[in-house]
Amino acid sequence: MNESRILAGLPVFRAVATLGSFSIAAGRLGVTPSAVSQAIRALEDQLGVQLITRTSRSMRLTEAGTRLLAEIDAPLARLSEAMQGVRDPGGQVEGPLRIALSSLAAETCIRPKLPGFMEAFPAIRLDLSGEDRVTDIVKGGHDAGIGLRDAPDGDMVSVPIGPPLQRCLLASPNYLARHGQPDRPEALMAHRLARYRLPGRARPEPLSFLRGAERLELDLPAALVLDDLATLETVLRAGRVIAQSFLPLEAGAIRNGELVELLAEYRPSPLQFHLSYPARMRMTARLRAFLNWFAPNTPPVQDDRSV
Repeated sequence: MNESRILAGLPVFRAVATLGSFSIAAGRLGVTPSAVSQAIRALEDQLGVQLITRTSRSMRLTEAGTRLLAEIDAPLARLSEAMQGVRDPGGQVEGPLRIALSSLAAETCIRPKLPGFMEAFPAIRLDLSGEDRVTDIVKGGHDAGIGLRDAPDGDMVSVPIGPPLQRCLLASPNYLARHGQPDRPEALMAHRLARYRLPGRARPEPLSFLRGAERLELDLPAALVLDDLATLETVLRAGRVIAQSFLPLEAGAIRNGELVELLAEYRPSPLQFHLSYPARMRMTARLRAFLNWFAPNTPPVQDDRSV
């Protein structure tokens, strides 16, 4: 048994086991998937046991692999932290950080504070994956994802990020001059509507309102359904439709008279973005810095374990 070869293979095994993918582990380690497979085979040969059962579509840890991960996970995390401290005794946070998020999340949660974050943490290599469909975070090779989550997955840690996202009903003065102004939500049946489909959702969002304590959701016919906010803004300003959009994005257009808010007394409850990351993954110093910067109103994350 060659102990040096075993020690060299353990970090590779830990990456594969915690990320659940050879290809994602390869990306994190900066090597090819073939090199990862070879390292795992060499480790299994040295130990004389199979650690991972793999097929063309999936992988899972064997009983021996599960036991090994439980024994090496915490020690390797502490070793990684110690090496980081030796490389940078001043405590600078460095390395890659991948965040999956929609364009709406990027605009409302990240853009206003991004320049300051880049100045404060110049050694973090931030990769913002602007996908309007945020899917499985781990399978996508991301450290975390930002999305609208009413009930977070039990395997994820989820914290609020960004301002509450207030929705408002809007039209242009030109549209109102031609078609009149609705005086109650039900009157929208007689108007041309555009409906927005939120990132990751199959159906367009209903038009949502509050009448006192009553929540009112109208699934009305739409002249246009879309998941692109820039196009929604275009058709709104052109006077073609009434649509429910997001106040933080349209406040300037309301102030300068390009758009008019309708039925303000029926505004629905705001939505809230959440940043989520796998509960079983140890939080890196990079993700901790990102969370504490962009979600300052949440309890600060104090987990000092780095990867």
